[in-house]
Amino acid sequence: MERIEGSRLSLARMRQNPSVRRLCLILAALIVLAIVFIGLYTHYSTEKLKKDWLNREAAIIGNLSAERPELAASWLNELAQTNKPSPEAVAEGRKIMESHGITAELETRWLPVIGEYRIRTWWVLLIGVIAFITLAALLLLRESRRQLGEIRSLAVSLEDTVKHNKPMAFRSYEEGELGLLANGAQELTIRLRETIEQLHEDKAFLKDTVADISHQLKTPLASLMIYVDLLREGQVDAEHAAEFLETCRRELDRMEWLTLTLLKLARLEADALEMNLSEAPIANTVREAVNSIRHLAENKQIKVVIEEADTRLIVPHDSRWMAEALVNVLKNAVEHSPPGSSVFVGWENTPVFTRLHVKDQGRGIEARHLPHIFKKFYRTSSDSNGVGLGLPLVKSIVEKHGGIVSAAGNPSGGTTFILTLLHHPFPPASSKLTKL
Repeated sequence: MERIEGSRLSLARMRQNPSVRRLCLILAALIVLAIVFIGLYTHYSTEKLKKDWLNREAAIIGNLSAERPELAASWLNELAQTNKPSPEAVAEGRKIMESHGITAELETRWLPVIGEYRIRTWWVLLIGVIAFITLAALLLLRESRRQLGEIRSLAVSLEDTVKHNKPMAFRSYEEGELGLLANGAQELTIRLRETIEQLHEDKAFLKDTVADISHQLKTPLASLMIYVDLLREGQVDAEHAAEFLETCRRELDRMEWLTLTLLKLARLEADALEMNLSEAPIANTVREAVNSIRHLAENKQIKVVIEEADTRLIVPHDSRWMAEALVNVLKNAVEHSPPGSSVFVGWENTPVFTRLHVKDQGRGIEARHLPHIFKKFYRTSSDSNGVGLGLPLVKSIVEKHGGIVSAAGNPSGGTTFILTLLHHPFPPASSKLTKL
């Protein structure tokens, strides 16, 4: 659909409106009809006047022929003359007519032919003008009714969309201002419905998020209250007091991590964080992430292996945020791997992108869970210790880099997470690319 700029309507622009074209056709048809009517009436009236005048002359000649035949012959000779009468003859004739009382001021009732002609012309023209105006009014009313009907249909359809969130039933693909209005209203209703649906989704998501956060915080808070009450009453020996304090510390750390992760996710989704992409070796970022979870892996007797790769490989990324994304993926792999197993980190390079692989040897993720594991607070089982925020954070960070993250099961068991980073990314406006 076309777009126009400015509020003025030029003649060329008006011609593109179907309603204007129809009005022009109506006016042109009425003008042609009027011309035809005037031509037909002129011909009819002239023939009628000529016939009446000839009848009048025939009556005069008949009377003269009965009384004075020679005068009748002379009258006929004069009537048969085709030459223009001389001014002298006209002047002499007028003197004779005036002497008998026939002047220009003579009323038309003394000249029946002219009187009838005037009366007939008056009534015909009056009826013709009334008929013409009536026809024009009916045609214009019909056109106006059609246009108002379309506008009303558009208004009703728009009201149904606004009040009842129904799809817009009115469609207009014509050119002109009404087509532009209908197209603009259609776009408005689509965006309005999308906004309403998004608001419903956001409301449901907020409700679920609040419920999940409440559930995640309720358990550690209840534990903290119990332990604090026991410690305050002083009925716990030193060994158990130290154990309770350590448990309280872990719960506080868990609550702090949950809160900070939620804040990070919220800031990432609101574009409140700026990614500083720099062309740096990806191997350094991978080693930094592996060192961050090495202590956790050693406690679980899991070996983290970095496969051989080009350590000089340069990939545009924000090393701090990418390291955090890798830490969450590695932590997830370590937590779901059995003791004595290994987690492998590697990558493959192409002219267009670089893929980072994190493979574990755990029991794997069922296929029905794979499409949902990057959703907030989604957990594959109720006995999991996680809260379902690590992988959504990974997804947000990678997408802010202009990349994608995915997961798949391994044929031999376990899960592989793949982080794909472009060599020439098109990140959001909140990201900046710098060269080192």
